[in-house]
Amino acid sequence: MTSSEAPFRQAIIGPSLASQTAWLEVATGQPTRGLENWHSSRSTWVAQRNRLPVGNPTERPNRSRATRPTRNRPTHVIILRNIFLVSLLAAGGWTSATLPRGESTVADETTVSGVAAHELGQSYIFLRVFDDSLVVRLEITGADLERALSFGWDPEVRLELDQVESRLDSIRTYVEARFSLSTDDGPLPIRFRGFDFRFVDFADYVLLDYVIDGPTRIPDEIDILFSLMFDVDTEHLNMLVIEHNWKTGTFNNEAVISLIFSPRNASQTLDLTSSSLWGGFVAFIWQGIWHILIGLDHILFLVALVLPAVLMRENGTWQPVPNFNGALLNIVKIVTFFTIAHSVTLALAALDLIRLPPRPVESMIAASILIAASANLFPTLSIKEWTIAFVFGLFHGFGFANVLGGIGMGGEHLVLTLLGFNIGVELGQIAIICTIFPMLFLLRNRSVYKWILCGGSLMLMAIALYWVIERVFDVDLMIVDALMFLPRLLMGNL
Repeated sequence: MTSSEAPFRQAIIGPSLASQTAWLEVATGQPTRGLENWHSSRSTWVAQRNRLPVGNPTERPNRSRATRPTRNRPTHVIILRNIFLVSLLAAGGWTSATLPRGESTVADETTVSGVAAHELGQSYIFLRVFDDSLVVRLEITGADLERALSFGWDPEVRLELDQVESRLDSIRTYVEARFSLSTDDGPLPIRFRGFDFRFVDFADYVLLDYVIDGPTRIPDEIDILFSLMFDVDTEHLNMLVIEHNWKTGTFNNEAVISLIFSPRNASQTLDLTSSSLWGGFVAFIWQGIWHILIGLDHILFLVALVLPAVLMRENGTWQPVPNFNGALLNIVKIVTFFTIAHSVTLALAALDLIRLPPRPVESMIAASILIAASANLFPTLSIKEWTIAFVFGLFHGFGFANVLGGIGMGGEHLVLTLLGFNIGVELGQIAIICTIFPMLFLLRNRSVYKWILCGGSLMLMAIALYWVIERVFDVDLMIVDALMFLPRLLMGNL
């Protein structure tokens, strides 16, 4: 393996958040096929990629493999757990959970189970479309390579690096003779960048990474030949998936297959004329909304700031604001300064001017909830909630940047990307505030509201402290998992 190939042993696969893809498919009207199975089969190996910094996905740095087991969870589990936590808050209990916001890693020998995304007798092209380049990833099982090339590999034994590396020239010769992309002007120049593995329950996949960086403009149509394995297996099928295309609002797609190649139809034309800047812009608005909806730490930070917004500090005690305009002004200040803060750091990170690693950022986001909730217990403090929103909103912006980095935000249409995502975040915030603010305003004059403020803040502090411990010390206390398992255990004993 040459030095130019080495960086792609660890990071050649585009980052994936299949749950967000599902949201985008609803927004853009694209059909969904088996998304849950796709996500379950790929979440483990994808988790490592979500740690990549914001930048151009066509040029990715090397990353060493982690040795800590993954604890990435499907999005429906995240949402159910968030509902569970919020219900505990309403009932007066306390607990917390750490959302897998780009913190999971994947071990060298991780095996993914429950696979339905990849099937025996199939090979795959994953295509990532950028303004000035195309990134192509071919995936073929080791068993299929053995059938075609007779290397003497045992299909019951996991592939090793040296096995593939020693046969790489033969593999490339076989594959590249049966795969090409072209336009009316002729074949597109394909440059090999490296290889990697994907291990699933029933097969080991060899991943070959290519880039096409010759065209100054991506054509509207691309003619694709993909006849891999057709000379060996007349029942073999090859699939093409557009994994990323900003203009169509497609990000980390793993569920929608664009083309299916068979021995009778090995050459097809891929139409990209449906691309539009508006589609990508709207897609990033949905990305921002979706991130707020599944980001419990952002929600709880807003709740900690909104709880005292219908009150005012006066003579060392909390007093209700006299009218609706006063409470609304407090809310507007909080949202405005939080928006300014996270927009600034999100832009700085996207421009690669300032970059912070995910772990300290997530720790500070947890600490922001702890500090905001603690301030609610001391009405004698001469502090404004909008100042807390601004200071810690800077760290929340870096958290948003890590999310955008995980879905491949680079230099293309950067302004529209940032604008769309920020609009989505604000719409999500407004929806949350509109849900809880009227109730808080109506209760502000009642004596029970001070108990709500105090009790709610204490519960928020407990949750935040739990997160701080988990994120600072990189441990999983598993309290929520135990609480969610307890009802099942009790019902089993009845």
